[in-house]
Order: sequence, then structure tokens, then C-alpha cells
Amino acid sequence: MEIAPESRTFLVEMFTDLRDDLAEQARAGGQAGPDPEQATRDLATYDTLLAGLTGREAFPDDERVRQYVTGLMRSTDEENGYEQAVLEHRALAELAAALGA
Repeated sequence: MEIAPESRTFLVEMFTDLRDDLAEQARAGGQAGPDPEQATRDLATYDTLLAGLTGREAFPDDERVRQYVTGLMRSTDEENGYEQAVLEHRALAELAAALGA
């Protein structure tokens, strides 16, 4: 399944922001910072998704990445109650389909 250009732009911006925020928190470290091992896995997930979304690489056949996107899609739907999540839901659904989830 293809990801629509508007969805792709949204997803690139979202995962870039998430990656940048996590990288900043990891650099700051300390007790308030994320678990270093989990942060490393999450940063790798964001890098993988961004590489696929920007066309630098194909999406991997990676169950961890599929589970992350599926979980994010479900939590987004629950949090937004479908009121403002039309683009976000469609974009994540297209990404999940592209990943074979």
C-alpha cells in the first residue's frame, strides 16, 4: 500500500520531532532521562521509519517496528476519540499497511 504524500509529510515531521526530543532527553541523561537501552531501541525505530518514509531505504520486515506503529495507531485513536485524528489515523494506518502490519 502506498502512503499518501500528505500522510508521508505528516509522519516524517512527527517521527523527526519524536526522535529529536528523545535524543535531547538521552543527552541530558540523569534520573529524569529515559532508560539508555530503551532510548537506543526507540531511536533505532525512529531512524528505521524515517529512512523508509524518506525513501532512503525500504521498510524493513521487522516485527518490533510493526508493533510500535500498531500500538501508536491504537493509542492515538483512543486519546483523540476520532475528533481530531483523521490525518494522524490515516497516516498511521497507511504506514502500518506499508509495513505489512
